[in-house]
Amino acid sequence: MFKIPSKIEYVIDTLNKKGFDAFIVGGCVRDMLLGKTPNDFDVATNALPTQVESIFEKTVPTGIKHGTVTVLVGKEPVEVTTFRIEGEYTDSRRPNQVEFVANIKEDLFRRDFTVNALAYSKNTGIIDCVGGIKDLESKILRAVGNPEKRFKEDALRILRLFRFACQLDFNIEEKTLKSALEMIKSIEKISRERIFTELYKLSLGKIENAEKLFQSGGLEFLKMTKRPDYSLIDACKKNEKLCFFAFINTASDSPLEVLQSLKASNALKDYFSTLKELLNMPYYTKYDVKNLLNRGSLERVNDLADYLTASGKNGEQIKEMCKEIINNGEPYSVRHLKINGNHLKSMGYKGEEIKKHLENLRLFICKDPKNNEYESLIQFLSNQ
Repeated sequence: MFKIPSKIEYVIDTLNKKGFDAFIVGGCVRDMLLGKTPNDFDVATNALPTQVESIFEKTVPTGIKHGTVTVLVGKEPVEVTTFRIEGEYTDSRRPNQVEFVANIKEDLFRRDFTVNALAYSKNTGIIDCVGGIKDLESKILRAVGNPEKRFKEDALRILRLFRFACQLDFNIEEKTLKSALEMIKSIEKISRERIFTELYKLSLGKIENAEKLFQSGGLEFLKMTKRPDYSLIDACKKNEKLCFFAFINTASDSPLEVLQSLKASNALKDYFSTLKELLNMPYYTKYDVKNLLNRGSLERVNDLADYLTASGKNGEQIKEMCKEIINNGEPYSVRHLKINGNHLKSMGYKGEEIKKHLENLRLFICKDPKNNEYESLIQFLSNQ
């Protein structure tokens, strides 16, 4: 029924041969039932972590406290987790303790949403004890059991709820939505890195499905106080980073502060910073576009053009001018000058003065590529 990677089948078959039950569980089962290819596969078993370690030659105790052992099949990792139920939560994120159990159904009952509480093995077929398949067919997101209890256990589930609504284009069941909105402020307890991951994935889906999240003020602590521009975000979908930029830039007056709060990578912060700067620069003439290229890479300027096109402006004109500049080899950067800082230094210029004159020379050649000749540049300097 399902196409399961060979490394996963090897792990499950090996556990079965040793007398243990083993299943693929959660999102991978959901995705295959939806006709999608899962990004990853999780294996659940009634073998204890110590038994998993003894069965396989190479293992890493990645989350052994909570029952997870990573099995290395060659160099490929496979996460194997013992069936478990969970004790009290005091931090809205992780249980204080877990109790290993022998039955897969007990494990499924502690999961977040019915569509994720599914298990499969070729020996048993699909195991669904919470109505997950029915909700998949109805495109409904419903908490397993009491939604308030599920969200109290782990506040990240509130963000996951809205992320799945966007990613899967599902509706949220009424009681589940009500509980999520009542407990929306508990999102603030979640680590910023985890919030970043959920918001990033959310932005790539049908983002208007998270309308209630934005209306609730649940993201105000991140300085995301505005309703995002759904049509703009949707028009940027082909480029993940640009899509996320469109989301944060339209949901906040301080997108760089949002990224800082979310502990985003320096590379992404640089991407945002450059695009914000480019958006504030003129972009109408070839001279303008040369200045854009000087500030950002060709890739960033093309992303700016795509953003402007998504905003209803003529971004394609910028791309055409970029092509013309690059194909003609027209200079636009200090490094393109037929003169350099050493020349200016030998002429008696110093420090900031050199920097200032090089920039003026750069602007001079941007106006007309013919100006980029040593004699013309010297003449220009002498007239300053």
